[in-house]
Amino acid sequence: MSNQGASLHESSVEAVKRKEEQKSSFLSLLLKNKVLIALLLLCLFFSMATEQFLRIDNILNIFLQSAIMGVVAIGMTYVIITAGIDLGVGSVVAVSGMFIAGMVQSGMPLIVAVLVGLLVGTASGVINGFFITRFNMAPFIVTLGMMAAARSVTLVYSDAQTISVYKDPTLQFLRMGQIAGIPVMILITVVMFLAAHYVLSNTVFGRHVYAIGSNKKAAELSGINVKRVQMMVYIIAGTLAGLGGLMMTARLGSGTPLAGSNLELMAIAAVVIGGTSLSGGRGTIFGTLVGVLLINVLNTGMNLMNISSHYQGLIMGIVIIFAALIDSVSNKKAG
Repeated sequence: MSNQGASLHESSVEAVKRKEEQKSSFLSLLLKNKVLIALLLLCLFFSMATEQFLRIDNILNIFLQSAIMGVVAIGMTYVIITAGIDLGVGSVVAVSGMFIAGMVQSGMPLIVAVLVGLLVGTASGVINGFFITRFNMAPFIVTLGMMAAARSVTLVYSDAQTISVYKDPTLQFLRMGQIAGIPVMILITVVMFLAAHYVLSNTVFGRHVYAIGSNKKAAELSGINVKRVQMMVYIIAGTLAGLGGLMMTARLGSGTPLAGSNLELMAIAAVVIGGTSLSGGRGTIFGTLVGVLLINVLNTGMNLMNISSHYQGLIMGIVIIFAALIDSVSNKKAG
């Protein structure tokens, strides 16, 4: 009887342990996917609050709104994982888009205009990376300067006027065209996300990006060329901002001096909401995608509910601060 009692006791103890392990793994799963769960709950709330939310055209509009921000946020993810920042991408979107529009309007072949627009974005990344790596300047200051300079170039080049390219057939295709029923802009964004995820998760360069963000000094001592990797992440961010400029020009049908205003802030917010740490060393492309969608779902839902724009800013601010708070608490626990 005593052996049977001991056996029953051990079985009950093992059952309790299994329940605790299951509970722990469930909580771990929730914490790991908290942003995705928040996005799903937000979608559920807006679908109950307004009948228009689940309409196909509205869902498609959310993805289209997410396209340009998403492309820019990919580059921002790389930069922030290295513990950097890029405040100039919104202005680079504007200046790249303006150069594309101006060259198309003047009769240049679109392919040439697009290449120039992308090169403008790449050049901005080279300039940022050069000053940050060569002179060890703070990324905040360097990219703040780029933000002001690029916006000024946009205004000078366009004489503060909108340059219309609405009738260009290729840009019209980018704006309205579909492949297999999926809008071209969404396809471009999906391809960029998949490529960025692969590079960050499956290449030596990706591992170096994480290593620099986790501990720059240790990365140097381990033989990583820190300056080269930092230069590359700013070039990636700039080039993707140039691509964002092409997409913005196609969507608006024009180059606009104020295009991309506050885009850098929304991109940073999406990256942080998606779980990338501002301290560096942690983050995923998938998290950024979820962060971008969450911001655009929130904006669209508030518009459908006719919430005043005065309150929309307040709500968005609370969401961003809350995400930053979670990041801060997570860093303290990790430390």
